[in-house]
Amino acid sequence: MITGDDKAQVTTTFSDAQVDTQVQQGVWYKDEASRRTRSLKIETAHIFADRWQAGLSVPVLQKSQAGAQGGESSGLGDLAAQLGYEYLPDWDYNPWRPKGVGFLALVTPTGTSRYEADRDDQSRGRGLWSIGVGTILSKNWILWDMSSSLEIHRSLSKSVHTSQVEGSVEPGFGGTWSIGAGYNWSRFRCGASIAWAYEDAVSVAGTQGDIERSATGTLLLSSTFQNNWAGTLAYADQTWFGDPSNTTLSKTILLSVQKRWAR
Repeated sequence: MITGDDKAQVTTTFSDAQVDTQVQQGVWYKDEASRRTRSLKIETAHIFADRWQAGLSVPVLQKSQAGAQGGESSGLGDLAAQLGYEYLPDWDYNPWRPKGVGFLALVTPTGTSRYEADRDDQSRGRGLWSIGVGTILSKNWILWDMSSSLEIHRSLSKSVHTSQVEGSVEPGFGGTWSIGAGYNWSRFRCGASIAWAYEDAVSVAGTQGDIERSATGTLLLSSTFQNNWAGTLAYADQTWFGDPSNTTLSKTILLSVQKRWAR
């Protein structure tokens, strides 16, 4: 979503994530399978009518895993589309009032889910239809900026017929809340953020699972260039914060390049 004064933007992000830890029922295990995910994601957003905008996210993933059950696979992840509206515009200066953008999100199951994959490296998404709603609040103060986002979604059930699962996958609600801040000088910006993610327990063929919970801390350095280009280098770590539950914790390096078009 566009939160600045641009008319359109395209962001290309390459990330390299290594699973560090598994958390099951409150117990942390060091991951021994060398599970790794490399991804290339292209995100676009365009303002098409005054305060309305639309966005699209296309991820391509390559996953690998060592060991007897290991392997490597690559392909398309889950596509996501957004429709946004700037409900709190920043037309006149106010030292405290933020700019607010609300959005609807639709995630399509173009990636293979963990319930359909024979191996972990073959899973490239949740593989479920998902409908969500959210908001992004942002505010700038000369050298400083701050933002926060909240997203809540509902995933839809599906039938799975594989050698591993025979029956219905019944997910629930999930959501993400994040908050971040940054300091700007010259054409550079350094920032930090933390995001908390939650997913309801999923019932698979009548067997109830457990809730999933994690927190991701991110440090980043970005710079603007000529002709409305920008670049960002970031490090994200899921082992720093929170009380994770029934999930894998990864450490990720991200490099993104963005092109913006002014209004």
